[in-house]
Amino acid sequence: MKFLFPLFLVFAFTACSPKLPLVQHRNSVKIAVGPGPEDIVLDTFSGSYPRILASCLQRRNGKDAYAQICEVNLINDSYKILKRSNEPQGMVFRPHGFDLVKNLKGEVLLYCISHNEEKKEHSIIIYTVFADHLQFKEKLDSPLLVSPNDVTANCAGEIFVTNDARKRGSAMESLLKLKTSNVVSYHPTNQQWNVAANRFSYANGIAINHCPSDYVLLSTIRSNKLYMLKNRIDNKDRYVPKTIAKLKGLDNITFITDNEILVTAHLNQIAFLKHYKDPKNISPTVVYRVNIITGEYKAVYSNDGSDISGGSTALYYNGKVYISQVFEPFLLKCDAEDLK
Repeated sequence: MKFLFPLFLVFAFTACSPKLPLVQHRNSVKIAVGPGPEDIVLDTFSGSYPRILASCLQRRNGKDAYAQICEVNLINDSYKILKRSNEPQGMVFRPHGFDLVKNLKGEVLLYCISHNEEKKEHSIIIYTVFADHLQFKEKLDSPLLVSPNDVTANCAGEIFVTNDARKRGSAMESLLKLKTSNVVSYHPTNQQWNVAANRFSYANGIAINHCPSDYVLLSTIRSNKLYMLKNRIDNKDRYVPKTIAKLKGLDNITFITDNEILVTAHLNQIAFLKHYKDPKNISPTVVYRVNIITGEYKAVYSNDGSDISGGSTALYYNGKVYISQVFEPFLLKCDAEDLK
């Protein structure tokens, strides 16, 4: 998600926070990474060990700049920065939401949103992923990328991106819950961008199960809904939203199985605003497991923020849930045997 002060000031005065779900405490370990690991993906394709890639960006004012893709080795929890090569000279790299895909050619590709706020340029940067580095492949720009928040792609190279607002950083759109955000898509065959679905109030996380599919999953913050966007038979560029579940403050989405996902949530926007201003102020983190067929859901992790504040993405691997966050420089690893 995008974290601009005016927007969360609006949330602070308009949001009513639901009660924090009660979840049995799980053993947890902090794994050091770069600051602001807002999005994470699981990579079991590119090296000799399973790893997490984290999109790290320093978002707090007054702190040293930091913008890197980091790796966490899931065998020993060690962390390192992944080198990036072949980038165009002068390219600004400030990573945000991203996705990892093994395409039909067998290439492992990382699709990453990057913001150049000074030039009001928001791009999708594609890297080929190797064991020890990321190699620049392509940079995609479009007038339709007005305020991109999260990105997903499938193995055929189709890309889907959420715009959380019609005007980047618009507090009024959020205050009035205006349905001005959308989902845009890119088709590699004709290299065209299209509006795939619109009329959402702060579209946020987006996910597809990477093989060609007739649906995309979408989370929203101000609509407080999780959607399934179904491809229209009469218009392949358009998708129709169907509500799966109503949950507050939803953020990023990851798949556990073909029919089940994990999705994080920010329940207390006032606490989140305070955490943005000062890391000593904690903000609750909740992770839901949702069946996207039945709409049934339950909280699988819940904490007042004392363990991890402002949790943004959760993924499952080998009996553990790994949770990332917006500001602080660590991931949280928790026991999660019941998610098998």
